[in-house]
Amino acid sequence: MTTTAAADRATLHDLRRARQARRLGDIEWFDVLYRVYLFALVGLTAVVIASDAVDGLIDDTVRTAVLLERGPSIAGIAIALALAVGLRNGADGGPVSVESADVRHLLLSPIDRRLALARPIVQRMRSVVFLPALVLAIIGQLVAREVEGSRAAWAASAALFGTLAGLTYVSAAVLAHAASVPRWLASAIGTVVVASQTVAAVTTWRRDVGDADSAVAGLLDTTGGILFWGIRQRAVEIIPIVVVAVIAALAILAAGRLRLEPLERRGQLVSQLRFAATVQDLRTVVLLRRQLRAESVRAKPWVAIGRAPHAPDLHADFAPSRPRRALRGDHATAVGSRRVSATLVWRRGVMSLARLPISRLLRIGALSVAAGASASLLLTSSWLFAVPLVGTTFLVGLESLEPLAQEVDRPDLTESLPVDRGVLFAHHLVAPAGLLAIAGVISAVSMTVIEPRHAPAAWALAVPTMWAGAMGPIVTTVRDAPEPTRVAATTITGLDRHAESPFALPEFAGASNIIRTLLPFLISAVALAPVAAMRVEPSAGNAARSVIGVALCVTVMVWWILRRDGWAMRLRAFFAAGRAAT
Repeated sequence: MTTTAAADRATLHDLRRARQARRLGDIEWFDVLYRVYLFALVGLTAVVIASDAVDGLIDDTVRTAVLLERGPSIAGIAIALALAVGLRNGADGGPVSVESADVRHLLLSPIDRRLALARPIVQRMRSVVFLPALVLAIIGQLVAREVEGSRAAWAASAALFGTLAGLTYVSAAVLAHAASVPRWLASAIGTVVVASQTVAAVTTWRRDVGDADSAVAGLLDTTGGILFWGIRQRAVEIIPIVVVAVIAALAILAAGRLRLEPLERRGQLVSQLRFAATVQDLRTVVLLRRQLRAESVRAKPWVAIGRAPHAPDLHADFAPSRPRRALRGDHATAVGSRRVSATLVWRRGVMSLARLPISRLLRIGALSVAAGASASLLLTSSWLFAVPLVGTTFLVGLESLEPLAQEVDRPDLTESLPVDRGVLFAHHLVAPAGLLAIAGVISAVSMTVIEPRHAPAAWALAVPTMWAGAMGPIVTTVRDAPEPTRVAATTITGLDRHAESPFALPEFAGASNIIRTLLPFLISAVALAPVAAMRVEPSAGNAARSVIGVALCVTVMVWWILRRDGWAMRLRAFFAAGRAAT
């Protein structure tokens, strides 16, 4: 058996070396160096910005005793989230992605599966651990300027905390996959862990320092204390490190129990996901991510929505042959038809949102709570909390645009209606606006719980902030809509889409890709305006001006949706007339 295992190990090693050599042979090293250059440039820029924004992250009035008493329970929420997400990911067939060829040929061969899957699990651990450890190490070194302790100690403790969070996520996912944990059980365990740790953190945050009677110990307070090793080290906090190391070892040993069907399905979806991310197709990325989570809409809506009193003919209502000038009675009938048709679109949007699965609704609620917490901390603390605020509002908007996204996914049905699709897209924003308003109420409650003094600003600005944060996903979804059939074969200049165009210079391809990637987030950054205005001057007048500004931005976005197809047609006609004249 030992000789056979050694031979299998050697054969597997040679196979992987040959595949690696073939892949490296197909790589353009100039592209690799360009990516490294972009990563270094973006990373250095982020570090410089963070070094200025970190001022105020920890208030000058916060004593070391307060930081050490309240900090571990708050940091434990990150470990709880890593555990919850890992359990659910493992129940969905993650976290390892293996190519279909490996599943069909390697894992079905007479070779120990643990030997074949141990390396992908270790690689997954390494890749997941790297980013949080690096980011937290940089932030820890910057935070060391405002608190006690050396920079090296803070950087090391923060990097260790990030490593533990990454290992917790991957190990929990592998064990949940190997044990075939049902999705409902994984979600229940994760919810209980996150909720209990959050209750402990909120209780610790609101009680007085040294008040042991009202103290509520969280399950992961000891693990969260590792983040503060730059000030204090306790022997009991070594236990979580040993526990996580043991769990990671058990995950590697359980590699042979991973199921083949989820591995093959996940491998195919991940390959498609990488291609969609390469071409920057955000809608396809979202759909593939939902397939990875085995997420589908409900067959039965949460709330029964009655039928419309009558179903008018959309072709008749929007018929282009209707006379422009009509009698008074005919004009009233036409306006009424348009109102009924718009009501049908709104009803369809509500029906779409009523079928959202519970996982997505919980995700929207959790992101709304995080957005409220980020906004509250941004008002009183560092500008660094602007990043999670924009990110959470962007994700809430992305999760809420199901009616619009479904319309974009079926361009054949959209073009079959004699109505400008810009008008149809604009009407599909009504139902998501209602869901975003509910998310804004949740974020306002979160802000009020964290800091009661922020209640007036929270209830005044939470909903406009959510609407502003959703502008980026809306613009991206509308831009991803296929071109109308009549102009799909031509570019914006009217030339053949497959022909070379002087507007697509290779030298500017990298910059244009970066701008296209960052544009949705820059648009969603409008959500920062109300919070930033209240941070600078917390007054009713400033809040009113912020709401008016957000309303103007939303109006411009809707105007763009209504007119973009017409502008494109006029621009094509302009270039066509220029070519005809020459």
